[in-house]
Amino acid sequence: MRVLATTTNPRKAQRLQELLRPLGWQVISLAEVQVSIPEVPHLSPLDSALVRAAAAAKASGIPAIADESVFELQVNGKLEHYSVHFGPWNTALERNLRLLERLRGLPIERRGARFITVVALAQPSGALEVFQGEVAGLILQRVERQGGIGYDPLFFVTEIGKTLADMTPEEREAVSPWRRAVERLVQAQAAFNPRSEPTKPQPEVAKPDPPSPPPVLPMRVLVATSNAGKFKELREGLAPLGWQLFSLLDYPFKMPHEDGSTFEDNAMLKAAFATKQVGIPALADDSGLEVEALQGEPGVYSARYGGKSSDIERNLYLLDRLKHVKGEERRARFVAVLVLAYPDGHLEAYRGEAHGLILEAPRGEGGFGYDPLFYVPEAGKTFAEMSLEEKARYSHRGKALRALLEAHRNGPPPREIVALE
Repeated sequence: MRVLATTTNPRKAQRLQELLRPLGWQVISLAEVQVSIPEVPHLSPLDSALVRAAAAAKASGIPAIADESVFELQVNGKLEHYSVHFGPWNTALERNLRLLERLRGLPIERRGARFITVVALAQPSGALEVFQGEVAGLILQRVERQGGIGYDPLFFVTEIGKTLADMTPEEREAVSPWRRAVERLVQAQAAFNPRSEPTKPQPEVAKPDPPSPPPVLPMRVLVATSNAGKFKELREGLAPLGWQLFSLLDYPFKMPHEDGSTFEDNAMLKAAFATKQVGIPALADDSGLEVEALQGEPGVYSARYGGKSSDIERNLYLLDRLKHVKGEERRARFVAVLVLAYPDGHLEAYRGEAHGLILEAPRGEGGFGYDPLFYVPEAGKTFAEMSLEEKARYSHRGKALRALLEAHRNGPPPREIVALE
């Protein structure tokens, strides 16, 4: 059977031919026939694909395939196809900036989106069939690097652990919603019009009694760290949940570089990547110090502030940066974000903050990082002067951990669809 692909792109037509090979169909493109397809603006992706396919089939007298691809986001309780909505602008960068402005202030766990392709198959008789492919992901909070087309630099695909712009051609092909939609078309046509004789029905066999339900096992979670101290701290904090925990020492794979612009981005990137590698939920965190007088420095760069290689060097560098800042002007906060990612792409994020002051000289022998400089007025001590129990009570990570424990107190929290305000 011959089928008309409503494209003038020879590479796309060739790829469609390869995907339709199991059906034995021959694909021809608009470059090979004289068919005019009207442009109908202001239609939904589904309607646009249907109208174009139907027009092509009627004009050519053979079945026709048309597709439309969009990004989809829940906005104010409604599904918005924002690759269409956020325009017209002259460049992809302008559209990306417009989208970022639209989502300003939204936490990463509420930035869920889908990249969708609708493929319509129309017959000259007027019969229509629709097939949809999709890939789930998140809209990042800033453009980290250019690449790809359109919204590719902003769309982070959870099942791969990369943005579309960062993917290799092979990775991009693997998650292509267009390919998935076409494959569903092939599956449906093969089932409806099999090319071989159906197998003979087998005699009915008595069904055995259903097995007893398996025992409820504890949830297995990978803590995405190879730091034994951090793993011990989180294992003790998560003990009330009864989870079976593993660390990167149990699953030795290389984590991606932390190049996000926020703590939420970094924790999400690590957790989403880790759960994809091991196939079980993964918990990752990112934390750091934000000093008000330094406009939020060192922030996400706390562990490599000033290019220094040790805690002592970073503390001395921070003190030098604040040498002309006195008293209450040395306000700061520690921030920690925990992200729990599931293999199906679902994310949970928990944030904790600890407010205090940066002292002019270190105090205390415990802790690590900036703990000797961070003074908590409420406790009258620096983090380095506190016992582990005290630090858990006041620390940013302790607060984020308690938020996670509260959410999971009666099992996993419900997955609600949250509309943007």
